[in-house]
Amino acid sequence: MKTNNSIFDTFKEGFDAGFYKRLNGNSALDLYVGKNDSGLYSFEYRGAFTPIKVKCSELILVEQFKHDSFNSICFSLEKDELLERFSIFCQDLADAVDGITDVNQGYKEICNRFFSWKKLFKPSTGNLTEPEIMGIIGELLFLKDTMIPTFGVEKAIESWMGPEKTHKDFSFDDKWIEIKTVSSGKELVKISSIEQLDGNENGSLVVFALEKMSTNYKGLKLNNIVNALLINIHNQFVRDVFMSKLSTYGYEGSPEYDNYVYEITDCLTFAVTEDFPRLRRDLLPRAIAKSQYEIILSELDTFKSTTPWR
Repeated sequence: MKTNNSIFDTFKEGFDAGFYKRLNGNSALDLYVGKNDSGLYSFEYRGAFTPIKVKCSELILVEQFKHDSFNSICFSLEKDELLERFSIFCQDLADAVDGITDVNQGYKEICNRFFSWKKLFKPSTGNLTEPEIMGIIGELLFLKDTMIPTFGVEKAIESWMGPEKTHKDFSFDDKWIEIKTVSSGKELVKISSIEQLDGNENGSLVVFALEKMSTNYKGLKLNNIVNALLINIHNQFVRDVFMSKLSTYGYEGSPEYDNYVYEITDCLTFAVTEDFPRLRRDLLPRAIAKSQYEIILSELDTFKSTTPWR
């Protein structure tokens, strides 16, 4: 997947080690992308700023140098597999100083942006299980393809509650939406708690069916979906909220997640109304503290809907 990112395109032009190309966005500040002397993809900021101590992340090498007439700070990518993510990070650094003319202010802003991004450049541990990967893919697909086009970026991300361990994946105004992701052909959907489909207001259940494909298939990958969302979140505060929510899920951008490739085979939406088959807290004995159950999809045809959340 090629990102809609001019810095990614610049990196792909090819650089020799130690060669940098100046970015044209801000004529008052000196921003460069290229490769450092070790051949690592890099972003460099040069100016007569007063440096502070900046610690590296596990996957981003941070180096600062003192020259005759200026200082420089360089962020270099340790893993080429994360070049698309790194390109978005570099674009964010450039966007953060757009319109800034003071070199010290520019330096502080760049450092602050790096501190925000560190959580998405952690070691390639790949801690998420495949069911967790599929679940996050479903939520992010709904966020990207439905919520953002319908309600805008800020409201859509604010309404995304899945990472915060609330009972509903999306909630806004008087509406709620629960997202489920199942393997293609599976008839059962697991409901993890009594409260997940319960509520004073009617809601929606959206079920994505995913078929697992070979690793060389050009299908859905979790990292690519995250990259596509990051590119289209232009507000820095909203982007920070989004990255924080991803981090809460335990997502760290591991290249190992690219081994999980999927194709959407179906997407079903159901209106969770009064008659929808579900457990209701107020109809259960008080002695029942919690419960999980499964719903048969083929028995929900009468509840199929299109966009009941509008």
